[in-house]
Amino acid sequence: LGQVEYQTTLNTNVICAGIGVHSGVRARMVIKPADVNTGIRFRRTDLGIESDILARGDQVTEVQLGTTLTNEDGATIATVEHFLAACAGMGLDNVLVEIDGPETPIMDGSS
Repeated sequence: LGQVEYQTTLNTNVICAGIGVHSGVRARMVIKPADVNTGIRFRRTDLGIESDILARGDQVTEVQLGTTLTNEDGATIATVEHFLAACAGMGLDNVLVEIDGPETPIMDGSS
């Protein structure tokens, strides 16, 4: 018999804001529930285009001082590793992260 795999998301939106540790740029994140098989996606709302950056290994373009993801349109999001570790720790599989800056806020530096 096959094993059933459950996927999880949020129940409601979560909003947080802070400063990117490397860029020093303020950013606001709205973390939203997402459908099954969406995965974790970042959407840069400051770029004026709706072009999602997928949180997948093949999207990693930089690993010095942090992990940067880049999509096929050249949109980037930096220092995602703390946020992704928090998602993994909470068991989140599917979320859409709308962010208005180039780097996730460092918050307290933990995951």
